[in-house]
Amino acid sequence: MRWLLALFLVLPVTALQSADPPTRPTYKQFERKPVSLSEEDLAEIRRRIAGRCGLSPGTDLSHAPWYFHYELAEELTRRGDPQRALDALIEATEHRPRPERGARMYGVWFTDYLPYLRIAHLHLQLGNWACAEDALRLSQELQEVSRQDPELQEIEELKQEIAAARARDRPRQ
Repeated sequence: MRWLLALFLVLPVTALQSADPPTRPTYKQFERKPVSLSEEDLAEIRRRIAGRCGLSPGTDLSHAPWYFHYELAEELTRRGDPQRALDALIEATEHRPRPERGARMYGVWFTDYLPYLRIAHLHLQLGNWACAEDALRLSQELQEVSRQDPELQEIEELKQEIAAARARDRPRQ
């Protein structure tokens, strides 16, 4: 009986020692690209989204809830400013790192919060291949998308796009 107890005590320690150390996310480490919207346009978009998110006009938006930053990223993506959209998504993950389907935002407003998939898209658009790969890796580790979700095909397509982009950038010999 004692050997069984000793086995249960030693086994978890051995398993922990052989496990790979956790990797630090690289999707946050990249060279910033130029922005496309003016500061005035950005301020107007922030004001509009803050109001839609129920934030009072004097709110310090750097401390706004995750859903403000997520919605800001979505709008900036639609408006063609991928660098600022990426910044906003990364800020959203600082406030809420775990993705969630049907995440409650404000009031009765719900959304599928899939930040790492969106981050991968934006990094791909900005030419940050390694960052896009890292965001996809994190998306899969956190099970952001399950087998029955429509975004599963999107992930496979992103992987192919990243591989193709890397192949185009390789120096020819």
